[in-house]
Amino acid sequence: MYKKVCEFILKSVGFLSTLFHVDERFIKYLFVGALNTAFAYCLYALLVLIGLEPNIALTFQYVIGILWNFKTTGSLVFKNHNNMLIFKFFGCYIITFTLNSILLYILTEWVKINDYIAQALLVLPIALIAFTIMKFYVFKEENNDNGEV
Repeated sequence: MYKKVCEFILKSVGFLSTLFHVDERFIKYLFVGALNTAFAYCLYALLVLIGLEPNIALTFQYVIGILWNFKTTGSLVFKNHNNMLIFKFFGCYIITFTLNSILLYILTEWVKINDYIAQALLVLPIALIAFTIMKFYVFKEENNDNGEV
């Protein structure tokens, strides 16, 4: 069922990418990101519900979430099933988390923006950076012998 819903959503994004002149994979990335976020929160809530402490549940959610995100982003957005790319994917998470953390600190401590608003302002720029890293580094398309991409 989940796969059919994902396929329907991903097939319907063509008009958005054409309308806004945006890489269709970025539109897919946003939709898959929303699904991944819902999955991660539901997993966290389930783990807390069965009795895990919140920080332990969060740890499990992060580990499982990164693996889940790797598979969904790789296969649904970039059409790539190479499991060896997990290390590059994890590196992307480290880079974007670090950047997000630094910018959040600057916005909240130096600029004095509300914590919630500051992170809300960073969501799209961090998503754009993550997408760029994934497109050009993690799931970079290699040329084949025929010169095709």
